[in-house]
Amino acid sequence: MASVPVSHSTPVAVAVCALLVLGGVAGVAAPASADVFVTMTTSVSTEDPVPDEPFTITTTLASDDAGDDTYRVIDLSVVEVDDRSYDDDEELAALDVSDSLAPGAARTYDLNVTLEDTGERTVYVHAVLLGPRGDRKYVVQPVTVDVDQPNPQLELDVTDAVVGAERTVNVTVANGLESTVRQLDVRVDTDADALAFRTRGRVRSTLAGGETAVFSFPVRATEAGRFPVTVELSYSLDGDRRSVTRTFGADFSEPQNPGRIRLTGVSVVRGDDGVLQIAGSAANVGGTDVESVLVSVVEDDGVTPADPQPDYFVGGVEGSDFASFDLNAELSGDRTTVPVRVEYVVDGVERSFTTDVRVSQAALATPEPPQQGGPLGGVPLLPTVLGVLVVVLAAVLVIRRR
Repeated sequence: MASVPVSHSTPVAVAVCALLVLGGVAGVAAPASADVFVTMTTSVSTEDPVPDEPFTITTTLASDDAGDDTYRVIDLSVVEVDDRSYDDDEELAALDVSDSLAPGAARTYDLNVTLEDTGERTVYVHAVLLGPRGDRKYVVQPVTVDVDQPNPQLELDVTDAVVGAERTVNVTVANGLESTVRQLDVRVDTDADALAFRTRGRVRSTLAGGETAVFSFPVRATEAGRFPVTVELSYSLDGDRRSVTRTFGADFSEPQNPGRIRLTGVSVVRGDDGVLQIAGSAANVGGTDVESVLVSVVEDDGVTPADPQPDYFVGGVEGSDFASFDLNAELSGDRTTVPVRVEYVVDGVERSFTTDVRVSQAALATPEPPQQGGPLGGVPLLPTVLGVLVVVLAAVLVIRRR
């Protein structure tokens, strides 16, 4: 948008702009002296504002460094001109300021403006400057915007999940219009390398006035953090194709306490057959559920998984709960630990770890083999029989002597 300088070089432009908007201001804008050049540039936060919703006009006043005089900015305003009567101007925004504007300096101001009616609208930014000799100078800049009907509103939220898990980005479309919107097309995009969407577009045939609809997009995040997600909604209203775009700072942080398995209460005893019996609990020390918990003995030097339980499928464990397991292993050589691997799934992500279970000296001791012998509990049969015969023979001799 072209700026309007205050200078003898552009008296017509200054006079025209001033006359358009100064119906309520005494006097006509006077151009500054020849050695001063003040320009105004403007920008808007949106070129398509909607009725009754504020937007921002940013105005910059700059004094050319070739000038000699210092001005003071004493008033800024935005005015809308009634095309039928210049005496019916409406002030939309105003700032009461008192800022110095020296040669080569610039001042920037934000003015919040709200328009009611739809259609192409032109408003005028007024600046009043006080010269070094007390004379007032005026700078005027036209700003044209296209006030459109309000769009359906967009909102975004992200479901909780651990890093690497597939989670859902939910886009809510709220149709605050009185009319039904049709042929809705919702698309998401991001320039963040950490995000990978499995689906980027969703469609819907209609959305009645006052209703809402949720569009879900599966996504994986390779790291936790807040990342930009841009949502574009295209739709048809009264035969016209419209669109609205909004960028969100989406939160992809992890849950504070996701499900996590830890082995507790593990004990090891040796059976009569020399096989180690390992028993314990798979405890979920996290706050969310875990699934598909599998505990198994890892084959290694001096360690062999053994029947009947070389591994044990625990299944699902709820948050802050536990489930028992039993394993069997055989040790050889001087090995004193059994490596146990734990695998589980949390939020669709596979997790695993291996821990060494220490075997006590009592469990490591070689059991004594069972004693061999006859029916009298291992006592040799022949000496026993001979002893009985001696006793019986002695008793017979005594009886005969009597």
